[in-house]
Amino acid sequence: MAIRRSRTSSSASAFAATPPYALPPSQAGFDIDAALNRLGGNAALLIELLRTFAIEHSECAADVDTLLREGRPATAAAALHRIKSAARIIGAQSLAAAAESLERDIRHGQPVDTTAFASGLSDVVEIIGKHAGSVPPARDADRSDANPS
Repeated sequence: MAIRRSRTSSSASAFAATPPYALPPSQAGFDIDAALNRLGGNAALLIELLRTFAIEHSECAADVDTLLREGRPATAAAALHRIKSAARIIGAQSLAAAAESLERDIRHGQPVDTTAFASGLSDVVEIIGKHAGSVPPARDADRSDANPS
């Protein structure tokens, strides 16, 4: 079901009409209004994109760390570029900024610390799970659940 907001509606009334799982209009690190505007006001699509983001990108910080340890900075920077774009689409502006900063440092050969990016990503995935419905556990948890003792 597509929910369209008029440009004159208030955030409160727009979110009153959203499906049961949705980010609140003011969530730290997110610009929900911008994300909804980018998606033509389609709150159901935003929720689906949030869930997909959490599933597809939850391990990105670990992947970037691995790529950097393996001496593959260009591949790490490309992964950060993808997550930066995806984060902007869903309105996760703080995470997009952290990814952009880390990508820039890697591309310019600067010393990097992935801590802020990893923390930001973890926060975003947690927020999505809380407000946009359940998100499957990380890959490591999936493997341990698949082989019960």
